[in-house]
Amino acid sequence: MATLAEPAVLAAAKDALYPDLDDRDDQYAVTETQFTAEAWGGWSIPDDVRERLRPFNAIRLDSGEPDLLGVGLPAGEVLDASVASAPVVAVEAKGHRERGPADVARGIEQAHSRLSEVNLGYVAAPAESVTETARSLARELNVGVVGVESEAAATVLEPPRVTGAGEFSTGVEAVRFRARTHRLTDGSFPVNHPKNYLGYPLALAADADTEAVYEDRVIRLVGDGRRGAILLGLVEGRGVDRLTHLGREVVRFARAECGSVESALAEFDSWTGRSTRFTELAPRWAQLARSVAMGYEPTRLVVEALERLHADGVRPATLPEVAASACEINRPLTVEVFFTEGGRDAVLERDGTLRAEALDDPGVYKAGIHFQYKAQLYHVGLVTDRGTDDKAAALTDPWALEHPVGPR
Repeated sequence: MATLAEPAVLAAAKDALYPDLDDRDDQYAVTETQFTAEAWGGWSIPDDVRERLRPFNAIRLDSGEPDLLGVGLPAGEVLDASVASAPVVAVEAKGHRERGPADVARGIEQAHSRLSEVNLGYVAAPAESVTETARSLARELNVGVVGVESEAAATVLEPPRVTGAGEFSTGVEAVRFRARTHRLTDGSFPVNHPKNYLGYPLALAADADTEAVYEDRVIRLVGDGRRGAILLGLVEGRGVDRLTHLGREVVRFARAECGSVESALAEFDSWTGRSTRFTELAPRWAQLARSVAMGYEPTRLVVEALERLHADGVRPATLPEVAASACEINRPLTVEVFFTEGGRDAVLERDGTLRAEALDDPGVYKAGIHFQYKAQLYHVGLVTDRGTDDKAAALTDPWALEHPVGPR
């Protein structure tokens, strides 16, 4: 049996705690960037182990860097699980050492130190290294224990109890953001016109079948419109679709502006196929869409990055410049929003710092950031250019605020 080094232990623990991660829309987990290494000690990390550990991000807590940070209730027994619907989970991995068994006690101490900043802490270690003494210490310190039998098998030996955390750190919030948005930020941002998102709560409020109304009056891509409405906080999409407070405001605005939801939908229908900028086509609706867009955390990140670049005389900026500026503001969130899961290996050093030269590779960026999402920011009047789906051209496509706050 191959040695159970820390990367293999962590991969097995991740699979045990989040066995159906790819199929869940309420869970998300990232691995610390030190695990992007090709070898661990004298052991070459197999490609399949690295793939199971993806995606990577650099999450810094006051207590240190957890090996894995997840959001969502893990599998197995969790004490007091009902008090947290989406707990934040930190996992520390300890593997075989050249001399002696895994240092499980040290892993328990590290996991325990995270509990002021997360809701659940686990240590993962080879099962034969987990002694009764270690299990007793884990119970005393409220740390879960995952015993790893092989690279593909692990079992929760000691369940942890959910604890209350205070304010979460910037890094934790970045991972929570991805979990809250149901992984919708994977790949491209769906469709590129804000009226397609505003139209979904109107279709939901109409006195007819939502999908039929949306297809007839907005666009035929119902799934994409719904995804965008959920992403922007207009609709609560778990179970039966329901309007959020923000979604209900869109309906109220439609009735005030057009007299009824049906009249508003008729106006939306008249915009189908129009390429005119939304700020010119329907200024008041565009202003509403702009307010909705500013409620979306990545929008605030991009706007702040552009404001800083503007203040430094970078007008307009390129996509690599925007990404670098955003990383200075909130690197974990920038990584989640801008870069593909595969591209993170190139963008992040093992210590989590940014590898600037990698930003000039168009393949590391999610298409949505420079195409559909940028087009939305253009239509609501935030940026001057609508974006491009050409990967190579995206690197030099200009980014600038339409109305920067700082001096011109």
